[in-house]
Amino acid sequence: MPTLSILSKHELEEFTAEPTLTIQEKRHFFKIPEILLRDLNSSKNKFLITLLWGCFKSTNKFTLDLKTNSNIEFVANMYDYKYDHLEFSSTTLYRYKQQILKYLKVNSYTDEIKSTLQKEANNLANNFIHRKKIFYILVNLSKKLNIEVPSYTELTRIIQVALNTQKKDILEKLEPSLEDERLKVLDEFLEKEEKSKNRYKIAYFRKLEHSTAKNQMLLSLGKLNTIQSKYNILKEIIDSVGITPKIAQYYAKWVEKGKTFQLNQTNTLNQKFTLLSFVYYQYLIRNDNLIERFISTVQSAKNSSFRAQKDFSFELEPKKNQVLQSLEDANISTLNEIEAIVKDEKLSAVKKVVAIEQLIEKKTQTLKNILDEKKVFDTVLENKYDFIEKKSISLQGKLSGVLKAIEFDEATSNKNIIAAIKHFRETSNITTKAPKEFLSDEGRTAVYDSGKFRISLYKALLFFHVSDAIKNGTLNLKYSLKYRNFEDYLIDNDEWEKNKETLLKVHELEGLKDYDEFIEPVKERLDGSFKQTNENIKNGFNTCFTETDNSYILKTPKLDKKEDEETIAKYFPSNEYISIIDLLHAVNKEVDFLSSFQHYNQGKSKTNHNLLLAALLGYGCNLSLPKISKISKEISENKLDTVKLWYLSEENTSEANDKIVTFMDDLEIIKFMRANQDINHTSSDGQKYNIAQSIDSTNAGYSFKYFGTDKGVVAYTFIDESHRLFHSQVINVSERESGYVIDGLLNNSSVKSDIHSTDTHGFTEVIFGLINLLGFSFAPRIRNFKDQQLYGCNSPKFYRNLGYILLPKRKINEQVIRENWDGILRFIITIKERKTTATQLLKRLTSYSRQHKLYTALKEFGKMIKTDFLLNYIDDVTLRQRIEK
Repeated sequence: MPTLSILSKHELEEFTAEPTLTIQEKRHFFKIPEILLRDLNSSKNKFLITLLWGCFKSTNKFTLDLKTNSNIEFVANMYDYKYDHLEFSSTTLYRYKQQILKYLKVNSYTDEIKSTLQKEANNLANNFIHRKKIFYILVNLSKKLNIEVPSYTELTRIIQVALNTQKKDILEKLEPSLEDERLKVLDEFLEKEEKSKNRYKIAYFRKLEHSTAKNQMLLSLGKLNTIQSKYNILKEIIDSVGITPKIAQYYAKWVEKGKTFQLNQTNTLNQKFTLLSFVYYQYLIRNDNLIERFISTVQSAKNSSFRAQKDFSFELEPKKNQVLQSLEDANISTLNEIEAIVKDEKLSAVKKVVAIEQLIEKKTQTLKNILDEKKVFDTVLENKYDFIEKKSISLQGKLSGVLKAIEFDEATSNKNIIAAIKHFRETSNITTKAPKEFLSDEGRTAVYDSGKFRISLYKALLFFHVSDAIKNGTLNLKYSLKYRNFEDYLIDNDEWEKNKETLLKVHELEGLKDYDEFIEPVKERLDGSFKQTNENIKNGFNTCFTETDNSYILKTPKLDKKEDEETIAKYFPSNEYISIIDLLHAVNKEVDFLSSFQHYNQGKSKTNHNLLLAALLGYGCNLSLPKISKISKEISENKLDTVKLWYLSEENTSEANDKIVTFMDDLEIIKFMRANQDINHTSSDGQKYNIAQSIDSTNAGYSFKYFGTDKGVVAYTFIDESHRLFHSQVINVSERESGYVIDGLLNNSSVKSDIHSTDTHGFTEVIFGLINLLGFSFAPRIRNFKDQQLYGCNSPKFYRNLGYILLPKRKINEQVIRENWDGILRFIITIKERKTTATQLLKRLTSYSRQHKLYTALKEFGKMIKTDFLLNYIDDVTLRQRIEK
């Protein structure tokens, strides 16, 4: 088996090198227990065991190099040990290592431990985590398991087994089926098109359409039907060999990125496996793609019908006002004439009554005519369903085929909407017998009780309800990456019950296991915050707080700029510039970030550095690759295109960025840019970017506030106080940013966040709870924070009797948290195990029209954490200044 390359030469040297420690760290790590020195007489032996002790305590491995160890002088000074030449026998080294391991109760590297590491590596490999990340995760897991960190060779062996086992097992299962007639449906992909002899049919499926135009929707539907028919034939084989969605996604990328002739050159077994993966992945993403465009089309129709109704109302407004004025004039005229009759002294009382009756009879008909006219206006303006019905024909042309093709999960979906969809599929002529239970009472009246059955309106409302049901979680797809039932995304319940304790231990969450033990300190902290904040207000210590009749005023003075504070601008040349290429070369020399850009299969040799730099420059400066190739020497567009396809992945780019960010952490200037050198305050926010009208993207959305009538996206980025950008993600402008906060904090190994801030869009009470359980501190900038409700461990009356000014709205419903605590832990472990992203989990959890019990429990727990934060926010002016800076 060839040796797997995981770490670069520089990274391997760092892994095997001695720990580089500050003077404070040396004093801490080399403080050895006296019991280990008790039987040692010579300074030389004390020096050796102390050196070994400090190395192990700081790294969990014995990285001792007596020739280069920078800690030697420090330890030698501890014992006044004078040395010229250091040399110790292997027996002595081994004996001291064993003594240290025994004292620290370090576990032996048993078969059970090895199996645990292998299972974790297998799990990460199955989720296609980058092999380098797997390596460092195994290192951290070794520390958690309290074992000596295995050697680079051993960890590499574990990872290689994990990477090979996955595909090897599938191929072994697939090989007996190579003669299966069903696999022949894959051969069509490798045939050439009749119109273009140089183009293979598989190229037709490589890209997804994003437009909601009818012709593009029908084109996508045709492709889905083709893929669906192949998937239905191959489903049994796909399931039997164990191709999961993530496996399918990884190997389908080979087809999307590569050339078809490369696929033709592989052996039959690998070719069939790759094509099976391609079919499965295509079926999943094409379902999602069409559903996203289905929802977008419906939303546009809703908005359009609403605008049409509004515009029509505006057009009729003058006529309606004229009718109302006529009604008012008629009423006033009637009253004036009645008044004149009453005041007429010439008429007797009997004649006055007769005259009034005649007048009323005459005016009644006039008023009736005016009211009839007004009723017509009211009916036209109030009947929104007329405007919806006008959109039906267009919607049917785009969406009917989609609704008939998509396979929904009947077991987990609303029965009424499923019945309506089945009837729509199976019946060519919709009649009054069509299911109507999914409609609202108002909608039912509009469709059925208006004198005739309005078929077009029924179909339009069906599309509307299907779209809403998918978004609110009452209608789930059977084959999808984004729209399945929430339970499907969680770690398997049987696996959870079986391995609960191990999983909590591996992810250092054992403190969450017992609910009562965990929640008690949380409740004490919350009550303590209520007490401290209210007492400081009552005693006048909080000078920024002023109580008003119904609320309060909280002032936050701006941070004063110190007179002796200076910027770093003076350290940079004012009349010179540095070439970007020179800058990148210099940074790479120090950091070796270009080594992160490995080929997609992570096994091929690295590409030319100049090609990588040219491609990075092209994208970083928003230049096209063709333009870069024209202005560069000996760099062709084809070579740059290869680099783009196979090397510039999101994962590689993130790793390269992490290397630079980590290197910056060692620079002293970074710490001086923090308000507190011991605390790293991070934040995240979204920047809005317009998308050209000529570009169709399901990731783009409308926002009149930011883009007017155009579409746009949000680039959601994470930085710390020293302006190191450590995570970014492009999201739809219509999505709430809060779900992405957790992904940004978890999917980052380069920056440790001690406290994280967002704006109002980045927080919810659920996010407060989750971030706390995941071990982070959350401090968002909440707009109109005084409108936020406080919650307590006791009733409002309890705190009122204590004389508190700030009172909770109600008592926390701790019972709902307790009842769902196991589900909360399962949710947290699913995120930690990388089964899916926190964003995807939260999208499905928060989509339910009626709140999911787990969502309710997380929200209730989050209210405790949010309240504690708000009380500290009110009490601590320094905290407010840091957050609002």
